[in-house]
Amino acid sequence: MDFTEQALAGRLSGRHIGNSIHFFNEVESTNDIAFSLAIHGASEGTVVIANRQTRGKGRLNRLWQSPSNCNLYTSIVLRPETDPVFAPQITLLTGVAVAELLSRRHLADVTLKWPNDVQIGGKKVCGILTEMKTTADRRIDFVIVGIGININMRKEDFDDSFRESSTSIKEETGGDISRLEFAVALYDHFEKWIAIWIQQGFSPVGEAWLTYSHMVGKRIQVASHGNIQTGEMTGIDDDGSLLISDDSGTIRKILAGDASVVKH
Repeated sequence: MDFTEQALAGRLSGRHIGNSIHFFNEVESTNDIAFSLAIHGASEGTVVIANRQTRGKGRLNRLWQSPSNCNLYTSIVLRPETDPVFAPQITLLTGVAVAELLSRRHLADVTLKWPNDVQIGGKKVCGILTEMKTTADRRIDFVIVGIGININMRKEDFDDSFRESSTSIKEETGGDISRLEFAVALYDHFEKWIAIWIQQGFSPVGEAWLTYSHMVGKRIQVASHGNIQTGEMTGIDDDGSLLISDDSGTIRKILAGDASVVKH
């Protein structure tokens, strides 16, 4: 079946995530489109999906390579009733949803790298970018969850700068994947974990995230704005921040940065 708005709408009819679909052949960024839609009142569960992005966004203003006809580029509008300090939980929740989906497709060695990467065999297959707007009284107005997943991209199609550190589902399985089927499954898993988060809080999300993490108990370093902190990862805090134990045994809480395992 063709990867079209009509096909997606038919498969997502009656769902919370995907109740409104905006499909584009090409956009600069699905997050930008979703942000604009949310400002103008788009309902929670609205999804934006594109066949290609010309300025796909990653964290820290990085670009996300987004060629045509091979991957999944989507953004989801959420309007959670929670304090902005807990918004980072949504990034981790999304990682869990993606990791669970990949694992159930019998992909081996699926791991989560704090805060927003999903990896297969240590290579990045998915990036997540959440963007938030708050109200005048400092509540969340909406959160945009952007998800980019390398599905049918070939190794030679990756930019030289990250060809060896990235992968796709096709590269890992050897076969072409239906983007329609994958998108529907992704929204299903995301909807499941959003419901768990709303009904049970962050605890089950955090536990699931840690089962996919390859960093717990390892010595890691976190780089942020030129500052590097090093220590043993002990877990994640209730707000989704990273917890590390420094050389003096002091537990430090890290809200943002790029984390990596220190190689001996």
